[in-house]
Amino acid sequence: MRKVYTERSRSGFTLIELLITISIISILSVIGIVVYSSVIKQGQDSKRQSDLRSIQSALEQYHNDQGFYPTAISSGSPLPRPSGGMAYMNIIPTDPLNDSTRDYTYQYQKSPPTCDNSAINRCTSYCLYAKLEGSNPTVGSCAASGTRNFAVTPP
Repeated sequence: MRKVYTERSRSGFTLIELLITISIISILSVIGIVVYSSVIKQGQDSKRQSDLRSIQSALEQYHNDQGFYPTAISSGSPLPRPSGGMAYMNIIPTDPLNDSTRDYTYQYQKSPPTCDNSAINRCTSYCLYAKLEGSNPTVGSCAASGTRNFAVTPP
């Protein structure tokens, strides 16, 4: 007697194969999204640190020319020369997220705690603050200010 073997033709995937494939794609997608968001945060933190270093450089030029630091600066506006001419910085940078609650904070320092840059009451130091998304320590002699966790002082 002769046995006849019949071959079933497979025209698609089984349910298990599809579920395994979808699970693997989902896991890889989640890993990719987490890594991507981490890279974006690191890039924004690097931009914030670079911005503060640029502002610090402009403030040092201001101090070298004037002999004191300004009483106030604000993001999005220039750091002008008191005597006229070109500004020390055309536009003070803003936070990369364009969120006004995260803007950089400038605080002059003097003992006693107020200064008006008159002949005897000059601003002698400053702290620039930013809020980093990563966990970087405070830099310089300034303590963190509120939600700000990164600070820059005169070199």
